[in-house]
Amino acid sequence: MKKYLFCLCLVLFMGCEEKEADPYAKVVAFAAAFADAYFNMDFTKARGMVAPEDVKWLRFMASNVTQEDVDLLNAQEEGATAEAEGYERLDDSTLVVTMCVRNYLVKDSLGAAAGMADEGRFRFVVVERGGDYKVRMEGLPRSERQSRD
Repeated sequence: MKKYLFCLCLVLFMGCEEKEADPYAKVVAFAAAFADAYFNMDFTKARGMVAPEDVKWLRFMASNVTQEDVDLLNAQEEGATAEAEGYERLDDSTLVVTMCVRNYLVKDSLGAAAGMADEGRFRFVVVERGGDYKVRMEGLPRSERQSRD
């Protein structure tokens, strides 16, 4: 009987042992959701995801979207997609998440025709404020590397 009890305790102990989950998975998923909203030009959704002082960058981007940009986006078979590639922890409340974004609109300069990029790498700073996550923007997101059609 003691042998069975020991085996049962051992099985229960081993069954309760979990692999340690990534403690920042929620933050990384938040950054991916922001990138998805931003690059699909859902600025209403993205607005709730940025720090209040950075809403100005979303307003700036939204004010520079032309009908040609919208038509180009609508002509695509699928929207932009974002996938996290990694992150760097800066301090207890700040992470920099590196994202691979595919099939997104590129606006090189005002007045110039926009185009579609196959893939680009972006870094988003995510901070925790009062239990909520917010993306910090010090300007419009710029690709570290991009490939165009």
